[in-house]
Amino acid sequence: MSRKIIWVVLGLVLAIAGAWFIWPRPTQVQTVTIVAGEASRVLAVNGRIRPRLSVDIKSTVPGRIIFLPFDVGQRVAQGTLVARVDDGPQLAAIRQAQSLLATQKDVLAQALRDQSRYVKLAEIVGMQRVELTRLAVRQAQDEVLRLTASVEQSREIQARHQIHAPFSGIITERPVDPGQTVSTDTTVYRLADTTMPEVVAYVDELYAADLSVGMTATITIPGETKPLAAKIIHMEDRVDPATGARAVRLAFDQPPTRAPAGLTVSVNLIVERRQGAISIPRSAILSPSTAPRVRLLNDVGKVAEQRIGFVDWPSENVIVTSGLKPGMHLLADPLAAKPGDRVRVAD
Repeated sequence: MSRKIIWVVLGLVLAIAGAWFIWPRPTQVQTVTIVAGEASRVLAVNGRIRPRLSVDIKSTVPGRIIFLPFDVGQRVAQGTLVARVDDGPQLAAIRQAQSLLATQKDVLAQALRDQSRYVKLAEIVGMQRVELTRLAVRQAQDEVLRLTASVEQSREIQARHQIHAPFSGIITERPVDPGQTVSTDTTVYRLADTTMPEVVAYVDELYAADLSVGMTATITIPGETKPLAAKIIHMEDRVDPATGARAVRLAFDQPPTRAPAGLTVSVNLIVERRQGAISIPRSAILSPSTAPRVRLLNDVGKVAEQRIGFVDWPSENVIVTSGLKPGMHLLADPLAAKPGDRVRVAD
């Protein structure tokens, strides 16, 4: 009898073990608990650092460069003489004009003395002689004015041979060397104001329509410990036909400690902020472009599908506008289980 009981017990154990192996067990899934809070609609793009001001300095007259004291990397103040084109002939013209003016001033002084003397002797020499001296004075005065204008004109022409910095900045390029002959199209220096750099980014026209001047952003610069706050200060009206993008310029709230021109940076444009909003990972949505829906756990621990509406935006997280409420448990991977499956939530 004891042997029979042993075989019965052994059979029960094997049956239980077999049932345990073949009985369907709940699928283990990862879930996301829905909560409401502040949600931001962010557009992430790449941008490049650019100087606030940048200009190609050129000569207004052709000629040979005889003075070129600055090199790349040097800082110059506004109004500094940064280059001079050979102005020898102009300096000679100024000296000649000044000499003629000085001579004519002597002629005028003599005419004034003659006029004063003949006015006193009018009864003796007659009024005709007095009028002649007055005419000589007027003619001398007119010639002094003409020669004064000639001196100023010569100086103005000579000044065109001097090149001054239009604003304070750093020399970023110097394509020419002293002694080189330049034309009015030749860039002598490239000058940039790097004290308050800007960022230029190119945004697809589809998303640029939601942007406007004054919107805020954060910019991540390699080497900086945290993102820097910025805002949009200008948007190009023109769309590049080749890329379908619009240029967007941003200014930092505070200048970065180091931001060389041309450096690539990460720009997060904050398009919208919502309070009490629900945001979920885009990866949790099935058929987001046609029939968006998610899979979640119902009250009895089974998987159910739910249609949702959301703001379609190129980001990892999207803002849900309908279909979900706080407290719901969403499947992080909607393909991990099918509707009706009983699941077990992973730790």
